[in-house]
Parts: sequence; C-alpha cells; structure tokens
Amino acid sequence: MRLLHARRVTLAPVDGRNARELWEVLNGPDLRKYQDIPRVRPEEFERQVRTRPRQLRDGVTGRFEWLLKAGDPQAPIGWISLRVNDRTPRIGEVGYSLVMDARGKGYASEALGAVIDEAFEMGDLDEVQACIVPENGASRSVLDRTGFREERMLRSGAVIRGRHVDVVLFTLTRASWARQRREALGRTASG
Repeated sequence: MRLLHARRVTLAPVDGRNARELWEVLNGPDLRKYQDIPRVRPEEFERQVRTRPRQLRDGVTGRFEWLLKAGDPQAPIGWISLRVNDRTPRIGEVGYSLVMDARGKGYASEALGAVIDEAFEMGDLDEVQACIVPENGASRSVLDRTGFREERMLRSGAVIRGRHVDVVLFTLTRASWARQRREALGRTASG
C-alpha cells in the first residue's frame, strides 16, 4: 500500500511497524460509540495486521488500513480502512474514525477522499459502500461531502458493543466518482 496525502492529513499504511500505534488509537475512549472495534491484545493486533494484503490492486481482497496523522509535528488523529470481500470483490466498504480532538475539522472528508481515489485508481472496484448508525450526523455529513448517496436502512445491520443496531447504507459508484472528478477538473480549469 502507498502512503497517501490529503491537504492536511497524511495517511500512513498500517503494517507491522505502526500497528501498535494504531492499536493505541483504536483503544481510545471515544472511538467505540458508533463502531464495533474488537478488543484484542496489541500482540494479536500486530499478528492480524501482518496477515493483511500488502498492496491494493486489481483482484486483491482483504483489509487495507491507514493511520491518519495531522498537525506539526504530525500526530495520530484516527484511522480509515477499505475492506474488499472475497464474495463481492468489486465492492469495497470504508470505515473511519477520528479521536475527539480531531473531529469537526474536515480531516475525515479529506482522508475519505484520498482513500476513495486510491480505491478506484488502484483497484478494480465498481462501488464503495459505507454504513453508519442513523444518529451519527457527523459521519452522514462526511459521506454527503464526498459524493456518497444514501441507499437504504439495514435493520440490525451491525453489532456495536454487543447490541444489534440499524445502519444506513451509502454508496459511491465508480461512474459517480469519475463524473465528480471531471466536474472538479472543469471548475479548476475555468476558475
């Protein structure tokens, strides 16, 4: 996987060298409100990370994850992942979270945009999906800003802190992403 850059955010691919740093972020007190983040020991997390695919490219499935860093000096502010399932290898699913101090500053939108670009440029995906709990208005705004479209409610679509919860499915197709890029390039060229 490649190191990615957004305007103010660096997205460092998670591997054996920085897995513990991500583990510490994942175990922050405020990241489990809207997500089911497994509680595993750091050694087990590092082992899991080492088994993940090393490169996002056509036909490769698995979990691709980046540690988000911002500021001067750069410090961890969260994470973002792209999962490509063996059963639906042309559809990716993104997930992300920021530490409390980094929320509301546009970092998630920047990071998500970078991962979407990487997913469609390097992978053979037709669609990227995201699921959020209905009350997560901040994440809904991030998805709206990055071009996702709300599809439908999935009843009991996820388990968070041991409870089944409803989630809203959002999608972004390759065609929609390409159209957004053309429009953005047109605005840049004319402005």
